[in-house]
Formats: sequence, C-alpha cells, structure tokens
Amino acid sequence: MNRQPYRENIDVCSDSNARWFCCSRCTHILCRLDQDWRASSKRKLFPPNQAGPLMTHLNGRYVFEKLYCPSCSALFNSEMVEEKNEE
Repeated sequence: MNRQPYRENIDVCSDSNARWFCCSRCTHILCRLDQDWRASSKRKLFPPNQAGPLMTHLNGRYVFEKLYCPSCSALFNSEMVEEKNEE
C-alpha cells in the first residue's frame, strides 16, 4: 500500500486496484478518492464561543464544527459553519 499526505491527519492511500482517503494516524479507510471524506468523518458541533470568547456574537447564526476520524478521533478539520435551522 502506498500513502501520500493529503492534508493534516488524512492520507491518500492506494494499491494496484484502488485509491482512497484514510486516516494518517490509524489508517482507517474513510472513503474512495472520488467521494467526500467529510461525509465519512465523525462530526461534532459546538457553540461558537468554544473557538474563543470573541465568537459569542455568532451564537444563533454559526456553529463551530469539528470533523474527526471515526476510529481514533484524530482531528481532520475545524471551522465555523452556518447553523442550519430546521423549521
């Protein structure tokens, strides 16, 4: 198996038959290379002030999203995203 870094804690892994995204820490396979690795990640949402006290004014409009490896919990990504209100 060949591995090349893609981004922090995510590698592109390949063999003679296929290519896929995998966790660089535990080698857990997330998905094929033509799929969205975010959909295979474990997702946690936090209030904006978890990113710092200056973010309190974003409450109700944004959430602090973190994406983790579903196997070893290595952090893949963290960012503010618009809060989706289901009405």
